[in-house]
Amino acid sequence: MSDLYLLHSFDITKMTPGQRKAMLAGVDAGGRLPDGVVTARVLASIPETWARTDERTGTRFLTPKGRAALLPLDRYRHLRRANPETGEVYGLNHYDGQGLHRDGLVIFQSTDGRIAGPTDYWKINAHPYLTERARKLIGMPLTPPPFATRLPVGSRAMWRKEGESPQLVQIKSWPFADGTVRVHLLAGHWVKYPENDVPAAELHPH
Repeated sequence: MSDLYLLHSFDITKMTPGQRKAMLAGVDAGGRLPDGVVTARVLASIPETWARTDERTGTRFLTPKGRAALLPLDRYRHLRRANPETGEVYGLNHYDGQGLHRDGLVIFQSTDGRIAGPTDYWKINAHPYLTERARKLIGMPLTPPPFATRLPVGSRAMWRKEGESPQLVQIKSWPFADGTVRVHLLAGHWVKYPENDVPAAELHPH
C-alpha cells in the first residue's frame, strides 16, 4: 500500500494559503521548496513534519507526510485511479474538481483540445485530466516505463506473492514511485473484485 495512503488521516490540519503555495511549488521542483515563491516567514512556519530542513544547506524538502497533507484522501484516490496513458480522472464531484483545479492538479479539456474552467467545463463536454504536478505528487510516471510494454494497462497478469497461490489480476496503472501497481483481482476471467495496490515485482505476464 502507498505510503501516502498510510499517512492520510481524518484529522484535518489547517494549512495556510502561503504554506500550500510553497509546498505545491516543492512538488513541481521534485520535493525541494524553491526560494522566492513565498516569504521566509511563511517557509519558517511550515512544520518540519511537512518539510524537513537540511542542516548543512538550510534547504527545505517535502516529507511523505507533507505530500499527504496537501490532499484529502478521497482526492488522492481519484488521482491515483486516473488513466496513466491519457491522464483522464474519473468520478470527480464538482467540489473536488474545483479544489484539484485550484491547486493545479487537474485541467478540464474537451476531446478537441479546448480548455475550460471548473465551473463551465460542461458547456464544451470537457473532462478532468492530470497535470504534470499531479503526476509528481502521486508518484505516477510522466512517460510510459518499460513495465508498460511488458504489462500494459488493461492486460491480465499473475500476482505471485510468496507463500500464497498465484492470483489472476488486471493491470490498472503503471508502477508508482512507491513500487506498487494498481490492479483488479479477477475471479475466473470476468468477475472483478476491489482494487489493490501490489508490488510491481510480484506481477508477471499471464
